[in-house]
Amino acid sequence: MRYSIRARLILWFILPLIILISSSLYVSRIVFAQRIDSSFDTLLRMGAERFEERLFVSEGDVRINMNYFSVNSLGTGGQGKLFYRVKDAHGRLLTGFEGLQGPVEQNNEAIFYDTVFAGTELRALRLFIPVRGSTTGSPVEVIVAESREGRENLLDAFLSNLLGINLALGISLLSIALFAIHKGLVPLKRIERALRRRSAQDLSPLQEKVPNEVQALVDSINHLMVKIKQNMQHIQQFNADVSHQLRTPIAEISVLAEMSEKQCTDPALKHYLQSICKTTEYAAHTTQQLLKYAKTKSDLVDASALMPHDLQPICREACARLLNRLLKRDQELEFIANDRPFLIRCDPIMVQWLLTNLIDNASVHAGGPHAAYTGVIRVKLEQIDNSVCLSVEDEGVGIPDDAIAHVTERFYRVNRDEKGSGLGLSIVSQVTQSHNAQLRLGRSEQGGLSVRVIFPLYLKPTPMPMV
Repeated sequence: MRYSIRARLILWFILPLIILISSSLYVSRIVFAQRIDSSFDTLLRMGAERFEERLFVSEGDVRINMNYFSVNSLGTGGQGKLFYRVKDAHGRLLTGFEGLQGPVEQNNEAIFYDTVFAGTELRALRLFIPVRGSTTGSPVEVIVAESREGRENLLDAFLSNLLGINLALGISLLSIALFAIHKGLVPLKRIERALRRRSAQDLSPLQEKVPNEVQALVDSINHLMVKIKQNMQHIQQFNADVSHQLRTPIAEISVLAEMSEKQCTDPALKHYLQSICKTTEYAAHTTQQLLKYAKTKSDLVDASALMPHDLQPICREACARLLNRLLKRDQELEFIANDRPFLIRCDPIMVQWLLTNLIDNASVHAGGPHAAYTGVIRVKLEQIDNSVCLSVEDEGVGIPDDAIAHVTERFYRVNRDEKGSGLGLSIVSQVTQSHNAQLRLGRSEQGGLSVRVIFPLYLKPTPMPMV
């Protein structure tokens, strides 16, 4: 399963970012909770100590003056509920709520503790305040408790603000990271575009300027291209060697068979020698076709080496070479073209092979498997918009519709009894592909086969005007 480097980089950035933000919120909650508790506890102590101003002794008993005493002044500005309880040294309730519980520890020190009263969770402080003028000298127990609403509200406000800041910071960092990842992957995208723009035959080294980390990849690609180019050259040389090594003995066998056939008087032996001549002729033709087929493979043709050529003289030369052969078969060859140049980027030899195979195919197969063709083979050259169309038509039996899609396959023949190598239209198809052209097969107006090869027209670059 394929994966994206961009997605992996983003994922490995987002995961630590989420962990860091979560950890920051968790630690901040603990720290803020401690700070808020400390601040609120200080206010709670200040409120409890204010009871000292209200205590006095009357007739030997401790009294408390609650006139004009605001309950809210004991706490933190009315953000939560406040409860208090004041008892003298004998445990008598002087003021407040009797049910408000004190701490478990029984000592005379000030103690902060948590408790529950009237269904409300409270933070409470118990301390002992000495009363001036008291004959017993025992302090008064004062308990002041406050609900946790104010603390929690303040903590939630802090955390909400902190979460907003962290999210804004996280989004900003993610945006920066995405921009940095995009910029970091630009060299790879540049290499990808450079490779996509190339034809399959362009094996020249990449010359893209890339960072040091990507240079190793470029060097590896260039090294691979050198190896592929060497292998292609080896294959081409091997094909040429095979063709040369085969053509020589086949030619010798053919010459010996022809000489023996002329000198032979035995009819049966003469027939065998004639068969040998036909077989060697077929072998020589097939060997030549195989060599052309190997040389015209689009993977082995360097498209950058194709130069602009006028297609008209190339076609005229190919037609001239075949004219005598066609006349011997009682066939006519007609070439139609305007007196003007038809410029295309091509390999002239391959284009001649293409046209030769098309004319040969019409000459040999247009009459069908049981009759020789004696009609006209028409070669036409014309410009259509920004394309040059080379067409070859005959007036023969044509090709069945269900076979048209297969005739360009290697060694395919419509009729197995027909002579031929089955490579002619395969070579035509490969030359078409290597020249970035289009091959179209159909029926001619006379009912025979019509083959059209549409080449891109070469447009001369217009010179820039002088400033």
